[in-house]
Amino acid sequence: MSQFLIIEFLISGFIIGIIFFQTALSAPIVFKYLIKEQSSIYIRKIFPKIFALMFVLGCLSTSINIFGNVQSVINLSVCITTAVLSFVCYIMVPATNRATDLGDTKKFKLLHALSVGFTLIVLFANLMWPFLI
Repeated sequence: MSQFLIIEFLISGFIIGIIFFQTALSAPIVFKYLIKEQSSIYIRKIFPKIFALMFVLGCLSTSINIFGNVQSVINLSVCITTAVLSFVCYIMVPATNRATDLGDTKKFKLLHALSVGFTLIVLFANLMWPFLI
């Protein structure tokens, strides 16, 4: 197994870990133990950073895949998907926050559902590609 492929596995592992940590540990604790104003500040600060980090990891993984000559179309597709969907989620954050601030529940639910859906795609893609190569 090439060194580059091992790095690709590690990057996917980091991405999976970030998503699991946020959804399984951080968010439930924040919403259970912090008052609404505090949890809102936390969520508004953490999610852009999470999406930015996943974008950077997706770009790094894409670069390693291309320049490291990994030659896995499946892996390259996952890398690009991770970068693109993470970037889209990142740029949706201000609109989601605005919808919340304006009380536009319908728009918030749509943007939140898209963000959750894109994050699930990133999660499952990074979980599955090692089994497909």
